[in-house]
Amino acid sequence: MELNSRAVYEVLKGKGIDTFHHANTVQTACVFLQHGRLLSRGTADERGIEQTAQKSDEIDRKYGIWYDLFLDSVDIHERAKGRNFYGPVLFRFRMDLLLEDWLPSVWITKKNPTDWVEGESHAERYFQSVEEFDRNYRKGNFGSMFMLRHAGGVLRLQPHLLDVVVDDPGWEYKDIDIYSQTVGALNASAWQGGIKDLVITKRVCASACKCANQYTQFLNNEETRKKYGKQTAKLFFFMADNA
Repeated sequence: MELNSRAVYEVLKGKGIDTFHHANTVQTACVFLQHGRLLSRGTADERGIEQTAQKSDEIDRKYGIWYDLFLDSVDIHERAKGRNFYGPVLFRFRMDLLLEDWLPSVWITKKNPTDWVEGESHAERYFQSVEEFDRNYRKGNFGSMFMLRHAGGVLRLQPHLLDVVVDDPGWEYKDIDIYSQTVGALNASAWQGGIKDLVITKRVCASACKCANQYTQFLNNEETRKKYGKQTAKLFFFMADNA
């Protein structure tokens, strides 16, 4: 159900939410920066643009949301205290993009589409009114997703992009730390896309965050190292939910 974007903006503002988030892999984030915009999975695929595969791709096609853009109102990494399985690069946007004339409506899921099941009604998957959304949505809920369905499968990064937050896995490849390589790749991609003032923020986690252990376990996994050898650290550029 499409909800009025301006009304949704007021609800979120009232709940103390002012930022949208979109996490992805380093590879796909570079593609976004090169094009100066977020691209839906379907739009990138249709244009022959390379992107990292995700486990949810089949589900997105199945439920007709392949060409939609997805945003979160919460930093999932920070909230869950662990790495985001959509990727280590987080785009943060000003929520006032909801006030743009080109975005009259937004769809909001009640849970992640990966948790949808056959036979569910439309009302079980989406909030049906702004009033229902206001009553039931809680700040910090990262099960719900904000879907842009009438934006042509693209969202220009400027002027709404605040910054890009990047995880530091503490890995090295050929004596160069992977975080520095990631920042270099993102900056080069932004320059190519005409973004001269990209702000990249290094993620600083709370002591309770599990991401450091998760990254260490992945890098030291015997089967992974056996399969990729010295190239294992480069997998950070492609890490997603299928990693």
